[in-house]
Amino acid sequence: MTRGDSSLSEDKSISDTAKEAFDKSVNTRALEIELFWKRSLFFWGFIASAFVGYAALKQIGSDLSIVIACFGMVCSAVWSLVNRGSKYWQENWESKVEKIEQNVTGPLFKTQEPVQTKGIWLNARRYSVSKLAIALSDFTFLIWVSIVLYHLLLIIGPPINLKCLTPFLKILLILGSFFYVILLLWKGRSTLTKDDNS
Repeated sequence: MTRGDSSLSEDKSISDTAKEAFDKSVNTRALEIELFWKRSLFFWGFIASAFVGYAALKQIGSDLSIVIACFGMVCSAVWSLVNRGSKYWQENWESKVEKIEQNVTGPLFKTQEPVQTKGIWLNARRYSVSKLAIALSDFTFLIWVSIVLYHLLLIIGPPINLKCLTPFLKILLILGSFFYVILLLWKGRSTLTKDDNS
């Protein structure tokens, strides 16, 4: 075997190793994205059941509604944290793909194509689906926290009448929801890479 053959064999094994690492990274990234949505669906089942159970128990005046509200709050907190953990691992594998891909396929995942302009109303936008899912889990958590705090105020008996505050709290909830949607429009966008900013 000549020196040239040895060098060619080394290049081939390096490219085979890079190709194998690239394939594993792409597959694991895809798995993380799939698991992100499966986990969200799992938690949403518990949270939706808690909302239904809370409303039914509240309607009949049962104190068990407080237990269900606390359960919904904890489930929503865990859902939010699990979403963030899933996002971390997805980004971890995306970084690995971006590091390896140059030697295997070139900048396939690293390069983002421009948004196709097809009109104003139903045009595609660069929003991060996972960021929006995290924001939804946070909003759900805030709703449950509000419900639990409402019950806590009822239990400890504040010096003010909560019935007088109900219209104010409803207005606060509506305005807070609008504000949250504005935050979503602003902060829910996909993060551009350095190459996309140029």
